[in-house]
Amino acid sequence: MRLVNYYPAADAWTKMWTNWNPGILRADFARIRALGANTVRIIVFPDTFGWPRISGSMAVRFADTLNIAASEGLGVQLTLFDLWDSYAEVEQSRAWLKQLLGPYASDPEIQLIEIKNEVDPSNAAEVTWVRALLPTLRSVMPHTPSTVSVSGAAGSAGFAQLRRELTGSPLDVADIHLYGDDTNAYGWMLAAKRAAGPLPLLIGEAGYPVLVGSYDGLEAGELRQAQWFSVVFAAAHTAGVPPPAPWTLYDFKPGAIPALVRDQVQNPNAYSYGLYSATGQWRPAVWVVERAFAGQDVAFSDSTSGLTGMNSLLVWMPYLPQLGKLAYDPNVGYPQPGSVRLSDTRLGQAGAPSFTLVPTHPAMPGQLWTVSVWAKGINVNGVAQLSISWFDSAGAYLGEAHSNLLPSGSPPWTELVVRTRVPPDATGVELFLKSYDVAGTVWFDDVHIAVSPQ
Repeated sequence: MRLVNYYPAADAWTKMWTNWNPGILRADFARIRALGANTVRIIVFPDTFGWPRISGSMAVRFADTLNIAASEGLGVQLTLFDLWDSYAEVEQSRAWLKQLLGPYASDPEIQLIEIKNEVDPSNAAEVTWVRALLPTLRSVMPHTPSTVSVSGAAGSAGFAQLRRELTGSPLDVADIHLYGDDTNAYGWMLAAKRAAGPLPLLIGEAGYPVLVGSYDGLEAGELRQAQWFSVVFAAAHTAGVPPPAPWTLYDFKPGAIPALVRDQVQNPNAYSYGLYSATGQWRPAVWVVERAFAGQDVAFSDSTSGLTGMNSLLVWMPYLPQLGKLAYDPNVGYPQPGSVRLSDTRLGQAGAPSFTLVPTHPAMPGQLWTVSVWAKGINVNGVAQLSISWFDSAGAYLGEAHSNLLPSGSPPWTELVVRTRVPPDATGVELFLKSYDVAGTVWFDDVHIAVSPQ
């Protein structure tokens, strides 16, 4: 399943149905298919569709949405009972489910049904309700696999707990969502597979926003989003997990998120997870998703990608910028303009000011990593070097390896190289271009990463 999460750019969550526009759906579903996806996630809401009985107009809109998806060559992953928590109303829930899905018992376009989004495994009432509804879902849709998801915060441990709670009503698919730090994406995938056990694993949501107020502006934010996807997709591939499902196709326009989704409407970054902007502008993450869905290499920062800006140092994130003056320098570089610059740096309790990157390559114990960078400086009187840090599957720091130091004074462009083997317990890796206790300025450019097998 190559899945994309979907709401229209102007009408997210419940507004997709109250402001239903079949022309927009048709155009957007065609764009999803063009990404190489074969499935779109559609979410329905009892209070919007009608509770405890579904309104005739919403039943028609639901049927037409399934037909539009099919006409554009897409199956549907259906999510039920969103923004709803009346868990004591079990019989009403069963009746509502039967009314909605009864006409589609043999519909091949519905590929997977998620009975509830991001179930809280510690909520006894919610888990009891899920346990009661799963047999009903199977009786209505006997040929369609079923699942419930857990949030990225609940993670693998949360899904493992949920599996134990649902022993009497087992799921067909494991669904765990992924957001946030990508440093240990490979370790996260391995833990998710263990939590899934014998079940097929779906990463039903995976996303990273083009951060509001991103360091060095919109271009840097878009490049870092693409780098995040490249790391996550590569980790999934190496772990033997199908491509995660991007959240979401578009950014959301102002006012698109309804007020009742309070945790989203009040979060500026919730509007900027799109593979495309709210006006439909292409972003570099699209290139990554297309390649991942096609089973191709997703090394975003590889200079062979052929996309303008793909080898830019803008992809690197500033770390502890308050301990110096950190900036992207478009005028200085090796061999072409474009580098990161650190000036007037000092060491702090949390470490050294740096530019950091999580490489696309997953770290596997025993591999030999050779990483190089070119650096130059003016009035270098402290430490400037490249380092590699290793982390275990729990995200704990395991240690680091350093390159040679940039010479003191005002050295010309000099190659710094670090060669090291991945420690036995490591699953996460991060690179640092660091400078500290340097009164002058250091520039870094032209990073190369080579990974040899065990």
